[in-house]
Amino acid sequence: MSARGPHWNSATPLPAECRYRVSLCTTCMGRRSDLERTLPVNLKLNAGYPVEFVILDYNSSDGLEDWMRRHMRAEIESGLVAYYRTTEPRFYSMTHSRNVAFKLASGDIVCNVDADNLTLDPALAEPPAMCFAERLNLLANQIGRRVFFAKSRQLLRGRLGFFRDEFIHELGGYDEELTGYGRDDHDLRDRAWRLGYTHMRFDGAYIFRYKTPRGDKGTNMENKKWRETERANAARSAANVAAGRLRANEGREWGRAKVRKNFDEWIEI
Repeated sequence: MSARGPHWNSATPLPAECRYRVSLCTTCMGRRSDLERTLPVNLKLNAGYPVEFVILDYNSSDGLEDWMRRHMRAEIESGLVAYYRTTEPRFYSMTHSRNVAFKLASGDIVCNVDADNLTLDPALAEPPAMCFAERLNLLANQIGRRVFFAKSRQLLRGRLGFFRDEFIHELGGYDEELTGYGRDDHDLRDRAWRLGYTHMRFDGAYIFRYKTPRGDKGTNMENKKWRETERANAARSAANVAAGRLRANEGREWGRAKVRKNFDEWIEI
């Protein structure tokens, strides 16, 4: 059973006194076709707010680097986009890749945005007044620290955000013992709740996901049986939360990688 914890819900939020820098992080292995149709749109949707788009090319073999060179050069040079590529992984890891991306981010707030996600539902007749990054900032100004940002209690949709320093130092990142597809976000949410974090709901207006065929869920992962890995991850997460093991990756290095930033600068984290 999943943990439950505090949930902020106010129809009259306080005005934002602090303007936090927001990093929207996307990890890609073989997802160039998704990123081609989402990244340009998400850049426009969040224009005007101090946002950074972190793109982690997790050893893609589909020409993602060439596409970034051709189509994102100006955004990279301006600092709006930070492009990182690692050639180390043989298989995709949801937990390790997100840990690397969040560590590389420069924002006060970090939030995952899957490659097939838009940060606004295009079907809305009346879009919200503020962009997704600004909405995160507004929520971050409501009750102080020890919060996480998600669509709702159950439907996370690959979109989960934190203050970066709390994600690293209090939560210990995503649990890298969770392998393959499934439950990585729910595990992080449940550990945060048990540590007293409050869920800040940004609602479904900011979520649109292009549908990924069920058979593609295990693509690029070592174990392609995604239902099997989802069950195993759920069992591990439940055991850890029940035992009070709420800070992940204790006693081990995590989120480690050698990456090339913006095509020519090598960095080790």
